[in-house]
Amino acid sequence: MTTFRPASLCALGLLGALAGAGCADDTCPSCDPPRHSGELQNPAIIELSGIAASFRFDDVIYAHNDSGDSSRFFAIDSTGKDLATFEVEGAANEDWEDIARAPCAAGECLYIADIGDNELARTSYSIYLVEEPASIEPGTHTLASNRMEFTYPDGQVNAEVILVHPTTGEVTIVSKAEIGPASIFELGTISADDDIVAKKVGEFEPPDGSSKFTGGSIHPGGTGILLRTKSRLFHYPMTIEQTAAEALGGEACQLELAEETQGEAVTWLRGGAGIVTIAESRGAAVNVASCGS
Repeated sequence: MTTFRPASLCALGLLGALAGAGCADDTCPSCDPPRHSGELQNPAIIELSGIAASFRFDDVIYAHNDSGDSSRFFAIDSTGKDLATFEVEGAANEDWEDIARAPCAAGECLYIADIGDNELARTSYSIYLVEEPASIEPGTHTLASNRMEFTYPDGQVNAEVILVHPTTGEVTIVSKAEIGPASIFELGTISADDDIVAKKVGEFEPPDGSSKFTGGSIHPGGTGILLRTKSRLFHYPMTIEQTAAEALGGEACQLELAEETQGEAVTWLRGGAGIVTIAESRGAAVNVASCGS
């Protein structure tokens, strides 16, 4: 297991200010400041917890509620417009916290992470694999799911971030640490009905603020990882050959984040064209930052 050091002050752009010298930093993508593009229009999205952009459809984002909702997710666009609702068969929402879109044995899947455990009382955790919808049409639709159950090597862990590699489909979980470093767990490439024990591979802290990570996303081209807390957004550069854990051992930069009450979720847009962040309240603002290639 590796303990990763926090990113340097250079990665935050602070070293030059403190020392009166310049500081080269090529770790950050070139993104415009975030802009308010709209609000969530579906009144059923009352406590948004995770978002993931479709790779198949332009300007489609999948979103789900936190615990307390039924086993369903929603399709919206980058202005918050309601596009569709999908009921997930064979699933239960004990504490859904994040969602990712990546390859799977069936082709292309949504990985819905039932990994929250605020009370540290669960005996196991689940990831539901759902084939990405073949079309996005108004109304409510039903999709089948396969459940992958897992445990942690040393008991209970509260987590709100799933990262799935865009080419290998390898799954990584990042814990939400109340104090100290966050833990990184690898599950490998998962299949339906697997029962596995997650492998702890490292610990790390962000370059600024706490390790209470609430959302994450890997660039569709495998070039970077976004991790957010309620009030900060970090970018960890990555190569397509790296695992998520290896990338999180590198230096991060801090990106501009829109002011959000209870900021919760983050995703890259299709093709990495931008970044979307949304808070967890009903009618929350959808904030979009356009990024260069």
